[in-house]
Amino acid sequence: MSEQLQSKQTQELDLSTDEWTERLGGAPVFAKKGKVQARQVAEREEVRTTLAGGTEETANVAEPGDVVVTNPGGEKYVLKPDNFGKRYEATEEEGVFRAKGMARAVANPTGADIEIMAPWGEPQYGGPDCMVATLFDPDQPDVIGGDRYIIGGEEFAATYAPFEEVYGPQAAQQPEQPAQ
Repeated sequence: MSEQLQSKQTQELDLSTDEWTERLGGAPVFAKKGKVQARQVAEREEVRTTLAGGTEETANVAEPGDVVVTNPGGEKYVLKPDNFGKRYEATEEEGVFRAKGMARAVANPTGADIEIMAPWGEPQYGGPDCMVATLFDPDQPDVIGGDRYIIGGEEFAATYAPFEEVYGPQAAQQPEQPAQ
C-alpha cells in the first residue's frame, strides 16, 4: 500500500449491511458510455489502480487468462474472462471494447475519504467525491448485487451516464426500479 494511502484519515464503511442494500436498491441506474482498452494477461501481474488525480485506489493481481481493462481516464482493473465477456463487446478497433455494463451508484454520503473491503479482498479507497456502486443486471432488476465497490468521482463521470442519456428515454430494455 502506498504511503499516500497509509497517511490518509479514512472512514471505514461496511457495504454489506442491509442499510447499504436498501440505499443501493434505490439508487439510479447508470450505463457505461465509453470504450475501453483491454488485454489478456499471459503471466501473473500486479495491477495498481491509480485515479486521474494521482491517488492510488487499490491493488489487485491478474492471473494468466485474466483481462486488464483500462478506462478512458487511465484507471485499470482486473476481470475474469467470463465477466469481461458479459461486460464488454468487441469493436472494429483491435484491443478496444465497448462497455455494456450498468451499475446502481450513489455519491459518497460521508463527505470524507472512505475505505471499504473490495470484492477482490483488498482495501479500496475513495475520496469525498467518489461513488459507491454495485453492478446492475437488467435481466434481474430486483437483485441488488453483493459486489460493492468504489469508483473515483472523475472516473465515474468519464465512464458512466444516467441510463436514459446512454440508451435514450424510450429504450426497449429500460431498467425498472426494484419493488420496494
